[in-house]
Amino acid sequence: MAPTVAIAGVTGKFSQCIIKALQSHPEVTIRGYCRSPQKLPKSIIDSDRIEIIAGEFDDYNSIRNFVRGSDVVICCYFGGPEVMTQGQQLLIDACEEEKVPRYIAGDFAVDFTKIPPGALFPKESAMIIREYLKSKNVAGVHILTGGLMETFWSAFFGIWRPETRSLSVWGNGDEKWELTTFPTAAAYTAAVALDRNAVGFLRCEMKPPFLPHLIEERVKLTYLKVCGDRKSPEEIKETFDRVYGCQMRIDRLGSIEELYGAVEEAFNRDPNDLARWAPACFAYWCTNGKAYLGDNLDNNRYPAVEVVDLESFLVDHKMEELHKADQLLVA
Repeated sequence: MAPTVAIAGVTGKFSQCIIKALQSHPEVTIRGYCRSPQKLPKSIIDSDRIEIIAGEFDDYNSIRNFVRGSDVVICCYFGGPEVMTQGQQLLIDACEEEKVPRYIAGDFAVDFTKIPPGALFPKESAMIIREYLKSKNVAGVHILTGGLMETFWSAFFGIWRPETRSLSVWGNGDEKWELTTFPTAAAYTAAVALDRNAVGFLRCEMKPPFLPHLIEERVKLTYLKVCGDRKSPEEIKETFDRVYGCQMRIDRLGSIEELYGAVEEAFNRDPNDLARWAPACFAYWCTNGKAYLGDNLDNNRYPAVEVVDLESFLVDHKMEELHKADQLLVA
């Protein structure tokens, strides 16, 4: 039977990259969920392989209608804690009620499983959803990608300053960034969605009353760790200079510890002002070495996926367009 892949938050850039990856499989049917279908490109609206369902992130009846009959649900929500936590919980609840077997969680990021409880982390919803999935009869998958390469160069982080051709970084310049392009991360997500075996692990438990009765339960969750490249600011500069034939400057703003202090200060001033503290906080976890994906990556699990490294990414982008590389994804 042809698989049906349901994507929540289908107007986003990442979800549209996933759609592009899935469309190379003509047997796949795609179902999208969003608040404003009019924001979608005409190519998606007019496609006979894509069904769009409109609804709010907390409209449970619409969500159940959206997930019903699908083989896997991918969350591509992008928003505040309410959307990323309550919104995902409602998706998972609907999957359980409609007997959708698999759920790919939102917040593609660093290895949040290594972040200690209570630490400031802008994607805390990923931790909450990991625990929530443990109580549900839905097999969850978290896809960990490090930072997204297009976002690294965007105004979101405030690292790349095109007017001065410089990187503004915290640390000594040797801290590594693990970076993956949107299309690479999307291709892996599509591959996981189409892999019916990507369903978590088997748990055996003792069942009363007397004899050891082993129960296999194909639930819980698994993690797919993929990375396009791993480079320090100094190595990024070296690659940049070689590709573009001009010099990048690196401006050091302070130590990694001072970065976390600045994040704490901004958070304490206004925890709800995510735009002020979240980008720097995410940069902290990208570079402090505690939440790295590590060397045990899953890149080879899906060999058909083309992994784009930093040099290939730069070759494919004009220098004056780096700061809007994320916008060009859906241009």
